Amino acid sequence: MIADLRLRRAAPAPLRSAPASSALTLSPAAPIVGIDVGERALDLAIAAAGRIRLATLPLAGLEHCAGGAIAGLTSRLRAAAPELDAADAIALIDSPEAPRESVRARAGAPHPNGSRCIDRRLAAIVRRIKSARANPAPWLGLWLFPTPPRAWFVRCVRASDCPPHLAAFGRELFPNALGRPRHASDGPRGGQVFTRFMLAGFALFRALTATRATSFESYPDLVFRLWHNGAGFTPKRAGRRGALAARRAIIARLAPRHGLEIAAPDTLDHADAAILAICAAAARAAGAFVIIAEPGEGRFALPLDRDDHAAIGPDIVSAKSSMVDARLFPFKSG
Repeated sequence: MIADLRLRRAAPAPLRSAPASSALTLSPAAPIVGIDVGERALDLAIAAAGRIRLATLPLAGLEHCAGGAIAGLTSRLRAAAPELDAADAIALIDSPEAPRESVRARAGAPHPNGSRCIDRRLAAIVRRIKSARANPAPWLGLWLFPTPPRAWFVRCVRASDCPPHLAAFGRELFPNALGRPRHASDGPRGGQVFTRFMLAGFALFRALTATRATSFESYPDLVFRLWHNGAGFTPKRAGRRGALAARRAIIARLAPRHGLEIAAPDTLDHADAAILAICAAAARAAGAFVIIAEPGEGRFALPLDRDDHAAIGPDIVSAKSSMVDARLFPFKSG
């Protein structure tokens, strides 16, 4: 059975899991857009016609759009990446699609330790891949920032120091949960503020429903660790200069190997967007996607090479696990 995930695209409502052992139909020429999400800008890597184009899309001022901040974001996306309106385009996004609370959580079955189902299943995949590799690199692992619950983002939006465009996104995303604005001190403080960028990610997923692209969450840090291709890897916490140099080296090896031209990224954000586009193209040519689909959480796409995909095994990717084993070979179009 071939489940073409392009045919039925989810609106903001929760996504349903697709059948296991299905195939993701992706043509050889399908545009692929990797998107790194920040509080103040989106960084894009658009892979089409053998080239990757890097772009930065600022978010400031969207709160003033007459049709709403999210509609304004859709307009800016179309201007920066018209490829998103190709019928077979996909977008891989470095952000969750929704806050942590899901259909299951609302039904009285909270996530253990506050984690998402997507996160736990992704961790199982990484453990299996690492155990199958003969000499796994010490940096091969999964480090995730926990996705906060909806109430946390509502606090962010209500705080007076929330960036205006993020507050505008929040008013559209959570219209029934907002009261009067509070003082800045009432919002999350310190390191907790880091995950506030996810408001832009939630809005991005919503904005992309107005395009023809199919959108997935993905995680560039993990993709770099899986596809380092023998090059060294430097975590961002070790210093931005070294981290960027390591990522540029990985990109410089991978891109030409898969027939892609790209200028060296000059920021970590562009590098993160680029690795998502490059490895999606690589998986399309000689590998597979594993798609983790969870109601209320969204869909996560992990591009893998043949060896890592073979290491996972049917006990992890199965009907019982709510995963889709989305093979990208042979190509099927139409």
